[in-house]
Amino acid sequence: MASLHQFLSFFFLSIFIIKGNSLSKSPPTSFSCGDDVDFAYPFWQRSQKTEHFGYPSLGVSCINKTSTIQLDNHLYRVKNVNNTKKSFVVSFYKLGDAICPVAPHDVAINASTSFLSYANNVKLMHFFYNCTVYPSGVEPIKCLQVGAKHSYVFLDGLVPKFDWKTNCESLVTIPMNIENSITTNIGKAMNEGFELNWSPNIECAPCEASGGLCIYDNEQTFSCSCGKGGHYANCREQGLVSSNYFKLGLLSIGLLICCVTIAVTILYIVKRRKDGIHKRGFNRLPTGGK
Repeated sequence: MASLHQFLSFFFLSIFIIKGNSLSKSPPTSFSCGDDVDFAYPFWQRSQKTEHFGYPSLGVSCINKTSTIQLDNHLYRVKNVNNTKKSFVVSFYKLGDAICPVAPHDVAINASTSFLSYANNVKLMHFFYNCTVYPSGVEPIKCLQVGAKHSYVFLDGLVPKFDWKTNCESLVTIPMNIENSITTNIGKAMNEGFELNWSPNIECAPCEASGGLCIYDNEQTFSCSCGKGGHYANCREQGLVSSNYFKLGLLSIGLLICCVTIAVTILYIVKRRKDGIHKRGFNRLPTGGK
């Protein structure tokens, strides 16, 4: 039975190590990519492979010592973070230092970025590029003029009535800081980026309000960490999360029972065989003094 005891000890120790290393009880300390932008919860490093403390939208990747974040499948550079205001500023990642750049794509806040919202000083701007026909009396972006093709930018709600879609090569909508002079300092305005606020969603808010920290896995399954290593709905009620973790627990118990059953069966068979050998060996010994 010593072998069975050793097996069970090793098995339980392995489960403890695996479970203990899956996620620490407290979030990691602040981190940086080396560009003077410091991050802490609810930001997290995308190099983490399984669970992570923080919001799914705020995974940070370090690319050539540049802090980047992915929003709606597009990459942005993180310019700075203000933990007091719960806000951060991003700009297009590959914009470069062009004096008069072109916005590479639309910017949208959707379901995948549900933790985020635009700051109050940010407004949506509509760009219309390389228009061959355009209304009179409207100021174009002079630095983007190519021959007879003009480009325009308008604040949301102030776009003149005109068939822009038919007469322009591309239409792009992006958030910008309205304090900038858009038509004359287009490059500066885009490079300064735009500010986003973060806040917990409906499932994470009760966790943080009760003193916990939100955890998500690769499938964006939520749980709350209360500093005890468990996964809860929130720290006030501390009701265990009935999600993938519950299923994982059942699977572990089933696996444990299966392994113990197999081990006991193997030990029983081995013991029976040894007993059989001993009995046969005893019967072959000479008896009656012969």
